[in-house]
Amino acid sequence: MARTNNHYEEKRNELLIKLWDIFMCHGYDNTTLSLIIKEMGISKGAFYHYFPTKEACADAAVDMYAKACFKEISPQIEDNILADEKLKKLILACSMLFQKNEKNIENINSPSNAIFHQKLMVALVKELAPLYANVISQGVEENIFNTKYPLETAEMILTLSNFFFDIDLFGWNICDMQKKMVAFEELLTLALRAKPDTFEFLHKLP
Repeated sequence: MARTNNHYEEKRNELLIKLWDIFMCHGYDNTTLSLIIKEMGISKGAFYHYFPTKEACADAAVDMYAKACFKEISPQIEDNILADEKLKKLILACSMLFQKNEKNIENINSPSNAIFHQKLMVALVKELAPLYANVISQGVEENIFNTKYPLETAEMILTLSNFFFDIDLFGWNICDMQKKMVAFEELLTLALRAKPDTFEFLHKLP
């Protein structure tokens, strides 16, 4: 039974990688189940063994991507440092990863991928928020931060940074971004009741 389950997961993961490429190439809106089945080179019955709907395909693909981001980021966060420095490293690691991925998945911002992009941002918030929350909780214990809601605060921080700072989505220019980054620094400082200079590094983000 264990071998069967492992084979199922391995095959499903292989299909998810193909699914991601299909959505990136054609756009979510333009991708039909028949197109997916054709490009995957499997039968309709085999497809339905793994995915019931097109939306389920998209949800699974973005979940795979979000988990991959978590696996790449989490090892970069050292355990033996104070929470403020750890949160800084976490924010910088996420920023660098997202910038790198934006270049590799340019089609994510196309109109036909709007729904897929939205699903991806939600998946990233849900996957990464617990990691941020753990750091914030550590900061509360160290009297560096002060909040009763570490997870909810983490979710809000990620939602804001992933959605509000999406240049392609909002069309912000460089001057807009500079002002908004200053506002973001102030918001983080107030939300976590941190020292005034804790998030100054945000001004240096590209």
